[in-house]
Amino acid sequence: MIRIVMKFNGSVVRDMETDRKEITIGRDPENDIQIDSLAVSRVHARIVKGSNHYLIEDLDSTNSTLVNGKKINKKYLTENDEITIGKHELFVYFKNHGHKPSVWKGSAIDTTYRLSPRRQG
Repeated sequence: MIRIVMKFNGSVVRDMETDRKEITIGRDPENDIQIDSLAVSRVHARIVKGSNHYLIEDLDSTNSTLVNGKKINKKYLTENDEITIGKHELFVYFKNHGHKPSVWKGSAIDTTYRLSPRRQG
């Protein structure tokens, strides 16, 4: 299961959880995640679910797809990756893959936690 939180100018505009095998992202309303912006191609990118991973692929978009600030063609996604498409940011979280459940709390996305010196090491 993957959770994608889409933000624009720092505000959450979409929060979705899915177990679909393919998620399309683009300007066209037929996409699973529509981003209504001229900076986004009609079908810009897709996320594909493998047996134990997710892969993002840029679909020859005009303005590229970035993951953690770097232009990609294809890239395996990891917890907390930041995908940039146009001026939108999509944050990736996984469920049932051994990750801490705290990432699933709505307030945890923008929260900073401080560990005591004993818990840091």
